[in-house]
Amino acid sequence: MNITNDANIRIILADDHPIIRRGVMAVLGGSDIRVVGEASCPVELLSLLSRVECDAVVTDYIMPSDSSPDGIRLIERLRTLRPELPIVVLTMLRNVGLLQALLAAGVKAIVDKSTAMAEIHTAVRLAATGHVFVSATFEGRLARFGAHSVNRLTEREGEIIRLLVAGMSVTEIARKLDRSVKTVSKQKTDAMKKLGLRSDMEIYAYATEVGY
Repeated sequence: MNITNDANIRIILADDHPIIRRGVMAVLGGSDIRVVGEASCPVELLSLLSRVECDAVVTDYIMPSDSSPDGIRLIERLRTLRPELPIVVLTMLRNVGLLQALLAAGVKAIVDKSTAMAEIHTAVRLAATGHVFVSATFEGRLARFGAHSVNRLTEREGEIIRLLVAGMSVTEIARKLDRSVKTVSKQKTDAMKKLGLRSDMEIYAYATEVGY
């Protein structure tokens, strides 16, 4: 991808809400970034990618579809099909673990679609020229926990997360692994801190997305 700082950029825009697509196009109107294709679901996005030349993809994170996955699995599919193509993700998620997973998957920019849509031009321009961009609303949380803390889970902490997601309680995990409840509780707490997770619900959401 050889985009220079003064070149026009062609993007494919994917979001299941027409009002969001219109909003992005309004923000980009008259700029050096041109929307060459619109998609309302993962299937349409993948189809466009096979037919339309573009320099970057701007996609919503959550686009439910019966026939094709969204979220992290869609990002992985895009990276497999077009590893050189910069991806900009629009999301309202606040789960630090999932934001980390997006960066680890190779996403170049993450834009907060609830408060920072005006940043979309900067995000696309930086992504297309090989730089990483994260909205300020996400940046502070990521900095607090470390951009790659997901990779610093110990083997035992990862094991605890997997067993929790499998439906086991801390007491049941302690019994299964022959550890004290206190030890398992501490390992769970340490893992949650590293991933920026604040509740069991966030653990399940994170683990479901990243495949724990």
